[in-house]
Amino acid sequence: MKYTMSRALLLGATLISSVYTPAVFADPSIPISDFYKKAQYSGRPILSPDGQSMAVLTPRNGRTVLAIIRLDSRTPKIIASDPDWDIVSPVWVNNERLAFSLSKGSDVVYEQQTGGGMFAVNTDGSKFRKITPTIKEAMSNNLPYKPYRMLARVGGDSADLIVVNNERGRSAELGASDVLRLDTVTGRTSLLTFDNPGKIGSWTLDHNRVIRAGIALDVEAGSKRITQSVYYRDDEKSPWKKIHQAYLDEGKTMQIAGFDYDNKTMFVAGRFGGRDKEAIHIWDFAKGGAGEIIADHPLVDVETLRFDSARKKVVGAVVDGMKVETIFFDEDYAKLDAAFRASFPGQEVDFQWAGKNVVLYVSSATNPGSVYFYDTEKKKLEPLYVMKPELEGKKLSDTSVISYAARDGLSIPAYLTLPEGKPAKKLPLIAYVHGGPHARDEYGYNPMTQTLASRGYAVLQPQFRMSTGFGWKHHTAGWKQWGLAMQDDVTDGVNYLINQGIVDKDRVCIIGASYGGYATMYGLVKDPDLYKCGVNWVGVTDVKMLFTVNWSDMSGPYMDNLGRLMHGDPDKDEAYFTKSSAIGNASKIKAPVLMGYGSEDVRVPLIHGEKMRDKLLAQGNTVEWVVMVGEEHNWYRESNRIKWGEMVTRFLDKYIGDGAVKK
Repeated sequence: MKYTMSRALLLGATLISSVYTPAVFADPSIPISDFYKKAQYSGRPILSPDGQSMAVLTPRNGRTVLAIIRLDSRTPKIIASDPDWDIVSPVWVNNERLAFSLSKGSDVVYEQQTGGGMFAVNTDGSKFRKITPTIKEAMSNNLPYKPYRMLARVGGDSADLIVVNNERGRSAELGASDVLRLDTVTGRTSLLTFDNPGKIGSWTLDHNRVIRAGIALDVEAGSKRITQSVYYRDDEKSPWKKIHQAYLDEGKTMQIAGFDYDNKTMFVAGRFGGRDKEAIHIWDFAKGGAGEIIADHPLVDVETLRFDSARKKVVGAVVDGMKVETIFFDEDYAKLDAAFRASFPGQEVDFQWAGKNVVLYVSSATNPGSVYFYDTEKKKLEPLYVMKPELEGKKLSDTSVISYAARDGLSIPAYLTLPEGKPAKKLPLIAYVHGGPHARDEYGYNPMTQTLASRGYAVLQPQFRMSTGFGWKHHTAGWKQWGLAMQDDVTDGVNYLINQGIVDKDRVCIIGASYGGYATMYGLVKDPDLYKCGVNWVGVTDVKMLFTVNWSDMSGPYMDNLGRLMHGDPDKDEAYFTKSSAIGNASKIKAPVLMGYGSEDVRVPLIHGEKMRDKLLAQGNTVEWVVMVGEEHNWYRESNRIKWGEMVTRFLDKYIGDGAVKK
C-alpha cells in the first residue's frame, strides 16, 4: 500500500468559536502553590473500543477514583476506589471491563511510592480481580515484584490481555522479557514465547495478535559495546530470523513501528542509508533492508505511527517536533484534526476516535489540559472538564519556538517564554537547562516556567547539543562536551537574547536539575560575570563521580559503553574530567547559589551536593541549601514541589528581581 503524506487544508468553518481565549498579561497574583498542585483530574479520559463509554480518573474525597461515563446518557458511575490509594493507568480490556493499577500519588515522597500491581473490574462493578500484588504487598511477603506491562487487548469480548513480564529475564544484563496471555477474570496466564530467541526487551504483535518481531540488546564480549539484534518471523509457526544488527553507539539501530492490516507489511524506524534523522520506512523483505520512506521530517526524528483498529487503517505519523504534530495519511482524520486546530488556535490537539464519538484533549504552555467530547454525527463539541481548574481564566504566558546559532554555527532550537503584557525589552532572564543530558524539553505547560513568567521573568530553554530527537549529529556533537560546547550553547542563547535587546545583561540567572544542575554550577564557573545567581537541584557536580560513586544507579553496561563515549572515559580522559569538574573549578564561582538534593537519590547521590556546598562555604560563597528527606531524583510529594517553587522564586527575586539591589 502506498501512503501519501498530506497536511489537510483548514475547513471553512471551525467546530466551535471562542473555546479558548488567549491570556492578556501575566498574573503575578496567582499563588505559587497553584502552579504545582496536582491536577484535579488525573490523565486523559480513554474511549472504550466501541466508543460508547469513557473511562475517567476523577477526584473524590482526596483520592483519584475510576469512573465510567456512558456517552449516550452522560451517566457517570464510579467502579473502582480505595480510601488509601489513587487509581492510575486504566486500560480497556473489552467494552465492559478495565484493568488498572494503584499509586500513592503526590501524598508521599519517593521512598513511600509502593503502589503498582494490576487489578481488573467490569464496568458494572462486578468480577473484581487482583491480578498481581502491589510493591508494598510483595515487600511485606518478601517476594519479588512481578509487574505486567500491557502489549495489546486480545479483542472482541475477550477478557484477556497480551502482556509482557520479565520474570525469566531478570538475570540478563540489559533485561529480557516474555509475552503472556493473561485472563483478567481468573488471573491465569499462558506463556506465548516458549521459543523466545533470547534477551528480547521489546516485542511487536501483528493485528491478529501474533508475536512477529522482537528486539534484543546484549553486550559484546571484549569490547563491551551494546549490540541491538532485531528478530522477525513470518507467523507463529515459523522460525525466528535475525534481520538487523547494529551497535547502539553508531546510531544505526532500528525500531519496529508496527504492521499494516494485511499483517505482511512491516514498518520500521531508523537512520538508514546514512540519514541523520530517523524516518519510518516499509521493510523490504526481498532485499533485507529498509525500503520506501512513508514518514520523515527535516528537523526531527520520526518513529511513531497512529493506527485505527476499527477502520483497519494506518492513519498517520506522529512528529515529536518542538511542537507535536501528526501528519495524517487518512483524509477523514486529517479533516477532523484541521477543524479541531482551527477551533483551538495555538493549542496542541490530540484526539481519540471510536465509532461516532471523539474525545479531544487540548493543551499548550498556557493550558494544562482541557477535555472535550465531540459527536461526529451531530457536529457538536462539548467541554467536559479542565485538568487544573484553579488556573482557569488566569493569565499565563505563552511559549514560542526560536532558534539561534551557536558560536561554531550549530543551530540550537529553544523554547522562549516571555511574560505576557510586558514589553520584550530588558527583561530579567532565567536560563533553564534540561536534565539528561541525553534528553530534551517538550512544549507544554511547565509549572516552573509559568511561575517565573508570572513574576516577570523571561525563560529560555535551549535544546543544546547532546539533546535527543533532533538527529544523530546534534546528539553526538555533545559527546564529551560537558562544560565545553554544551555549556557554550546555553551561554550563546543568553547572549543572543541580550543582543536582541530582549534581556537585561545585568539580570540573568541559570537554573536546572540533574544535568541542568551541573550546567548551572559550571555556568557560574565559566561565565562568572554573566550569571548573577544559580539554582541547582539534584545536579551532578563532578562528571567523573558518575563513574566512581559506586552506590549510584549510573553504572553497568550503558555506562561502560555509551556513558564513556558521551560523558568521558575515566581510564583515558583525566584531563577532560579535571577541566569539566564544577567542584574542581569552584574557586571561580562568585554568584550566590541555591542547592536542593534528595536524601534517597541514587541517580545523583547526595555527595554531589554536599561536596560542592562544603567547597563553596569554605571559600566564603553564599549558599542556600535544602535536603528533601525521603525524595529521590525528583520531588514526588506535592508539598515539596510547592516548597521548592517558592524557594526558587524568592531566591531569584532576591538577586535579579525588580526589587534586587544592582551592584
